[in-house]
Amino acid sequence: MARGGDTRARLLDAASAVVRRDGAQALTLDAVAAQAGVSKGGLLYHFASKRELLDGMLMGWLEEFASEIDAASGDEGFGRGYVRASDMSGWAAAERATEFGLLAAMVAEPGALDSVRARYAEWQARLVEEAGDPARATVARLAADGL
Repeated sequence: MARGGDTRARLLDAASAVVRRDGAQALTLDAVAAQAGVSKGGLLYHFASKRELLDGMLMGWLEEFASEIDAASGDEGFGRGYVRASDMSGWAAAERATEFGLLAAMVAEPGALDSVRARYAEWQARLVEEAGDPARATVARLAADGL
C-alpha cells in the first residue's frame, strides 16, 4: 500500500504531466486522477480542490527553485545563484513546457499568486541586501527572470 506522501507526490507529478502534455486549461481534477491512476475520491483525499492541487504544485516549484538557487550560489553569493538558477537555456523542452504551463495555471487562479509573491519578496530583499542598491537588485532580478 502506498504511503500518503507517495500518493501525494504521484498526484503532483501527474498534474505536471497533464499541464506539460495538454496545457494549463486541461488541469482538472478528473484529468489528474486519470493520469495518476487513482479515483477522483483518492485525489480529493489529498487535495480537496483544484486550488489546493495548484498550491501544492506551486510550493514544489518554489522549493525546487530555492534549492537550485542555493546550489548555484556557492561562494559567489545569492545574486549569482539566482541568475544561474533562472537560466532555462539548458532545460529540455518538456521542462520548459511544464514551467510555462504552471505559470499559465497561476494566472487562471490569481489568489494562488500570493505565495509566489511572498517568496519573490524574500528573494528581492536578499538581492537588495547583497547589492546594497534596490534599483540594481531589481534590474538584476528582472533580467534573470527574463532568462
